[in-house]
Amino acid sequence: MRAAVKPEVSRRSCGADNARADQSSKLPTARASSAEINTLTLYAATEALRATPMHQRSAQFADLGGCITAPASDAWVYDEALWLVDLMGIPCVGTSRQNALSNWIKTASARVPRRASDGRPDCPYNGQSSAPATR
Repeated sequence: MRAAVKPEVSRRSCGADNARADQSSKLPTARASSAEINTLTLYAATEALRATPMHQRSAQFADLGGCITAPASDAWVYDEALWLVDLMGIPCVGTSRQNALSNWIKTASARVPRRASDGRPDCPYNGQSSAPATR
């Protein structure tokens, strides 16, 4: 006698599997959409890269979780000869690694909405009324 084929049904397992599943659901995805990117995280990353000296910027970019792809050594077309960098779902290209990283900083900075008078995305007053006048 042959057993009937039953379709797989997903069931919650117990113990470590549940903890692992709960933890993985909290992790950021590798390619988040621009709407899902935390503005303060993006601002912090751009400012950290802007403040990092050029010769250390690649390492800092990788430490932030970025991906740097070198051009193909036997490139036949222009696009294959470009460096590609990607961090927080923002891809950029450049003719050199430094150029690609600089382009990423410019693109990411343009995506951060500025609210404070000093150019930060967060405003310490955030719509509060002015302080009462002193006499």
